[in-house]
Amino acid sequence: MEVHIRYNGVDPNKEQESLINKFIDNLKKSHPLKDDITVIFQNKRTGTMTTGSRTDSHKLKILVKDRINRDILKTLSHEWVHEYQRTVLNRKKGKDVGGKNEDEANAKAGKEVKDFEYKNKKIEKTIYKPFQERIENLESELQVESTSKQLIISEIKKISIDKLPYDFNDVNVFIDSETMKTHYNKHYKGYVEKLNVELEKIPGKDIDLENIIKKISSFNTKVKNNGGGAFNHALFWKMLSPKKQTIKDPILSKINKTFGSFEKFKEKFEEEAKNRFGSGWVWLIITKNNNLKMVTTQNQDNPLMNTEKINGYPLLGLDLWEHAYYLKYKNERDKYIHNFWNVVNWEFVNDSYVTQTKKIDLK
Repeated sequence: MEVHIRYNGVDPNKEQESLINKFIDNLKKSHPLKDDITVIFQNKRTGTMTTGSRTDSHKLKILVKDRINRDILKTLSHEWVHEYQRTVLNRKKGKDVGGKNEDEANAKAGKEVKDFEYKNKKIEKTIYKPFQERIENLESELQVESTSKQLIISEIKKISIDKLPYDFNDVNVFIDSETMKTHYNKHYKGYVEKLNVELEKIPGKDIDLENIIKKISSFNTKVKNNGGGAFNHALFWKMLSPKKQTIKDPILSKINKTFGSFEKFKEKFEEEAKNRFGSGWVWLIITKNNNLKMVTTQNQDNPLMNTEKINGYPLLGLDLWEHAYYLKYKNERDKYIHNFWNVVNWEFVNDSYVTQTKKIDLK
């Protein structure tokens, strides 16, 4: 695929052009598209666009208004993800405000920008220049300490808490609302908050969460435990669906080929989960060689961590900690494991599988 860049009424300097080109290279790797695409940076709104829009003719329009910064990168990433959803994942157009596609685009856009910032420290000033100018003006007007600028930028860079994609009682065929409230508000949010506190103490505190997980051996135990808890749960919420779904291709064919049948896969998944002693997780992963494997991990570890013997990207996972099920199931963990199939978000699993295979094909 080729990316054609046009500037309409926008005159970027060399530093800004370099910023855009590098960011687009990042997007091409994380969300590879099938078709050529045109990205248009313009200084006026057209049609019904607010900050950005995409067309069915593979054009992304980004409103710039003489400001090429972090906001623009996030808008570009947002529209790029929409293009990926429609052309690679073959999803139908969703709601313009809210809904699965929009929520996913928002979350992934934020992740893309954070990941890019970490990899490109030298151009941080270009990304944050408008924020610094605005904060300096506020500091002057309010006569606050100069450290407020660093504090606000630091807040922007923190690992964020993902919004639960459904209500607490929407998956009650699997788990009760009280457990979901406690699991999400206490355990998950606690992991994220403790992780951010710990990252404040060490270099690279603004690193993207997925990169923390991939390079976990470089961090201390507190980062490993809380980073794993934050990452695993952020995935887990998306792996659950209020509406019962039917597994479809291409992941169904891959599972049948690997495990013999879908029923045999479920049997093995349940067996692995039941045999995991104590706290931990059971995972279906895709390896760098495009193979499916089933593994379990202890505590809040996961197969993306470079400390694990078997590595791969998690496509499906089940939390086996007591806090995930005990209020409803007490000691009947086997029943909790079996009921998991009632709420698996197979569409999310399929999307993750397609995305990871595309990345493998590019290598």
